[in-house]
Amino acid sequence: MPDYADIRPHMKTGDLLFWRNHKGGPTIGYLERLFVQAGTMSPYIHVGMCWVEGGRVWVMEITTRGCAPRLLSLTGDFAWIAAPQALSKPALWRAQSFFGEWTYSRWQAVTGWLGRLSIGKDLQGQCAEYVLTVLNDCDPLKFANPIATPQGVADAALMQWQAPLVHVFNPKRDSIFPPDRE
Repeated sequence: MPDYADIRPHMKTGDLLFWRNHKGGPTIGYLERLFVQAGTMSPYIHVGMCWVEGGRVWVMEITTRGCAPRLLSLTGDFAWIAAPQALSKPALWRAQSFFGEWTYSRWQAVTGWLGRLSIGKDLQGQCAEYVLTVLNDCDPLKFANPIATPQGVADAALMQWQAPLVHVFNPKRDSIFPPDRE
């Protein structure tokens, strides 16, 4: 498994990032993550999108705390799928316009898993819906009929982008929770 320091120079805005189950957080969060893994038959419980800006690499995502960027170096081990090209400026601006606006919806996480989610139709969402909404604004990166789950996004990227999924060792953290929440 390559180290984050080795992968970092190759990352670009629009690359996809995936996380497996992790330690920490409340019991309900742990149970929800198990539910996602069991329901999707996938090791991935979360997906976000890479944003390279100002010499830093961020993950743009929505969690139960809302939609916001976070430094990728603080997130622990992750899987990475390189996009065939960087996210367009309009798609990046749209992704950023959701920061502080979108809130997490457990119901939409369930409807995404059931394949019944209308992508990007309101200001509530879940991680895969956020990524798919942003990608829909960038035709070269857009997916045809993805399932709105972390595994559904991974499957679509692997098929349409023809890029490998690389597991990356990031020794800084072992949780997707920010330091003040553990």
